Amino acid sequence: MNRKHMPLLVGGLVVLLLAVVLFYLLFSAKGRYADGFAKLASVQNQLQRLTNRATFPSDGNVQAMGKQLGIYQEYLEGLQGSMKKGQRAAEPVTRDRFRQLMEETLRRLVNGARAKSVVLPVNFAFGFQRYAEGNLPAEEEMGRLVDQLNSIKTLCEILYEAGIGELISVDRTVFEKDAQVAPVEEEYGRRSTRNRPEATTAAPSVELATDPLGLYTKEHYVLSYRAQDAANWKVLDRLAKGAPFVVVTKLEIVNSARPAVVAPAPKAEEAAPATGRPASTAGWLAPGAAAPVAREEAEILPRELRIVAGQELPNVRLEVDLYRFAETAVDVAKGEENP
Repeated sequence: MNRKHMPLLVGGLVVLLLAVVLFYLLFSAKGRYADGFAKLASVQNQLQRLTNRATFPSDGNVQAMGKQLGIYQEYLEGLQGSMKKGQRAAEPVTRDRFRQLMEETLRRLVNGARAKSVVLPVNFAFGFQRYAEGNLPAEEEMGRLVDQLNSIKTLCEILYEAGIGELISVDRTVFEKDAQVAPVEEEYGRRSTRNRPEATTAAPSVELATDPLGLYTKEHYVLSYRAQDAANWKVLDRLAKGAPFVVVTKLEIVNSARPAVVAPAPKAEEAAPATGRPASTAGWLAPGAAAPVAREEAEILPRELRIVAGQELPNVRLEVDLYRFAETAVDVAKGEENP
């Protein structure tokens, strides 16, 4: 073999090897491509078969979801009905209707207190004094005022039925714009406190407390009355029944009665003289010996001091939140579940 043909021979061998390797790689890639294409076609056929079915999802799943939805819907309606029990439906009110409703409600409350022997303050208006005098609210404020009026009527009737002795006051949230008291600053006060740090106190909010989801609103009321413990238990038991839905936020009971009779002061013990005379019929005492103090029977206290409870009427301050739930039913979201 001629040496000058050696490079051509080596080059030919290298090219042949590269051709074999490339052919092998091409054959392998073709096989993988065929397998992938077959799997893709199978998945596409399965997807098309599932989407073109007459029933999707299956009838069994649809029936099971329908039964569960019916159970939850029935439970939700029952829960809403129990919480709305005793709640008055909202109605549009005009100024003339508001005046009539105000007079009728106050008359019923006064007559109810008289029938149950409940003492009321003179010219008591149950927190609506400015409207009992003939003033009329703004149009946009009458809806909330009617709700407050009906709520106070319900709460007072609960107190009457419990058997309280006296109704002292009824406080509601005064939200009316013309009833808000603007802070007054005097010029002398501003000058004298110019160089002093001012302590600012935030005024309580008068806005109606509303649930972020719009499910309910709540109003705060404060009832002050005088009653026995048995009447307080009846009030709490009646409020716990949830008709209307009321939450007790605070309860204070203070007995301001004090006994008018002062207990007698104990008598000072008199020491017997150190003599030889008899200190008792039991015998003689030696000179210098201390004479024993004769025990006297305990003095019976007056009846007013022996009775610790049961005669007085303690002052009760009851704070409650009365809830009003939305009239419309809550929308239930329905979703689809793929098998």
